[in-house]
Amino acid sequence: MNEIIERVYDQSGNRFYQVTRDGEVIAKLPSVTTILGGTSDKSGLEAWRQRVGEEEADRIGKLSANRGTIMHRLVELYKSHTEGEPLERLEKLKELASEDDEVNQFKGEEQYEHWLEEGWKMFMKFFHNHADYFDSIKKVMSAEEFLWTTKKGGWAGTVDNVSELVNNKVKIIDYKNSRKPKRDEWIQDYYLQASAYWMAYWDMTGVKADGAEIWIANEVDDIPQKFTLTETDLKFYLKEFIKRREKFNELHGV
Repeated sequence: MNEIIERVYDQSGNRFYQVTRDGEVIAKLPSVTTILGGTSDKSGLEAWRQRVGEEEADRIGKLSANRGTIMHRLVELYKSHTEGEPLERLEKLKELASEDDEVNQFKGEEQYEHWLEEGWKMFMKFFHNHADYFDSIKKVMSAEEFLWTTKKGGWAGTVDNVSELVNNKVKIIDYKNSRKPKRDEWIQDYYLQASAYWMAYWDMTGVKADGAEIWIANEVDDIPQKFTLTETDLKFYLKEFIKRREKFNELHGV
């Protein structure tokens, strides 16, 4: 079975994934972030942009996105090399990162060194709290894997990580970075995102994860935050995500 997945955009810039099987288009699926972004209340974001100014808001947004990309990659490189003590693994990571295309993808841009430094700072917050983060992982089952499902209208996206923990539980794990500590009520869309990946991973692999974790490093605290979702939580948030999927369909006809 020959299956091809292509990223496409509509006239509004919404990201979709077109799935072609044996030459026939079988699905056009909006990304999880497109669904959430296209159905969220942006009034708070707009008020913040007006308060700090468009230029400063763009600078902060770009910093968060690019250091986050670097932080994600450092976490994955570190987790994929499990031999040795933490300090030995850290030295190995430094070697790998110096040659890694994803870590160095912004090289040549004016702010590259700053983004790289900030990405490392965020990674080191997890490293310095090894016992609560990396030590909880027994086996990485999936990293940066593209997922899709046609259930309930369908969606697609790339999950940060799926791991088996030392307690034998399988968790969807998402990594975030932030300017300040988060409150539970501020990150409801993170929970919806995790539930969407949970469903897609289950649909694609037959493996139903036992829950999810959101790891968030911020600029203020030395200790990152970890928000934990049970399977019951994921079922609840999946129902809420499906409502957002239906709303997206009403708005865009897809």
